[in-house]
Amino acid sequence: MLFLTVGTTAMAEPAPFVCVHEKDHLPALDPLADSWYREAAALAKPGTRRPWARIVELYGKAVERNHWKAMHNLAALYRTGWPGSIEQDRQKSLDLYQRMIDLGVPQGFYNMAAMIGNKAGVKNPATDGLTFLDKAARMGNPAALTELGKLYIYYGKKEDLGLQYTRCAAEQGYGQANYELALYYEILKSNYPIALQHYQVALSQGHSSSALVMKYAFSSSSKPNSRMWYAPDDSLYEVYAEYYSQLRNDPDIRFPTLMKDHPLPPHPTQGYDAERPDWKPEHARP
Repeated sequence: MLFLTVGTTAMAEPAPFVCVHEKDHLPALDPLADSWYREAAALAKPGTRRPWARIVELYGKAVERNHWKAMHNLAALYRTGWPGSIEQDRQKSLDLYQRMIDLGVPQGFYNMAAMIGNKAGVKNPATDGLTFLDKAARMGNPAALTELGKLYIYYGKKEDLGLQYTRCAAEQGYGQANYELALYYEILKSNYPIALQHYQVALSQGHSSSALVMKYAFSSSSKPNSRMWYAPDDSLYEVYAEYYSQLRNDPDIRFPTLMKDHPLPPHPTQGYDAERPDWKPEHARP
């Protein structure tokens, strides 16, 4: 994952926000190229003996047939010079990201924004990283939506707009967006039930940091503020410790039935929503 480092950059007045989903802006994938990509991705999974020469070969063959996911993964290898894979070459990363942009892939715009923002080899860019980031967000890229959401909430003083961006990313199944919403409700709003709901959804979407939060939210060894003042519960601690362990072993695993399988308990003082202390979700109603 390529993360964007952003300072307190001055932000232009935004155009009216319309939530669109990235899937509606993605080019079709060539079936043969996709088979090569899937084989390479499977070989590159953590915890396996990664045959890097074969992985790079497969990604390269898929790239030749304009497979944008293969471009993204191969560019990441060139960007980091992953030990034992290929020699670091940021220019090759940039070239692959540019190919993604030329294909109209939202992730390509986000990747270029991150490279510019992190000063990773982009010399005298024709435009700043925020321009690419905005383009990616307007094409529905969840990572870009989440980054701009944070900027509007914490730097642009446009909290409502920032929440629109972040929720648009969250509804696309992006765990990092739900994690950011959880932090917002925990830290800025002190609404612990809503924060925990977002942490749980983020965990269901494969977000390991949220799994850790959920685990310690019910630990008897956690300090009260680390538990968000939830009561310790050894059985729930074990449940979420197991989810965390599964994610560590397989970062691609998802838990779509988590919320149904393990409904959250009410907060001792805030119930299920600090702003609606008498409200109860369906599972808690008589």
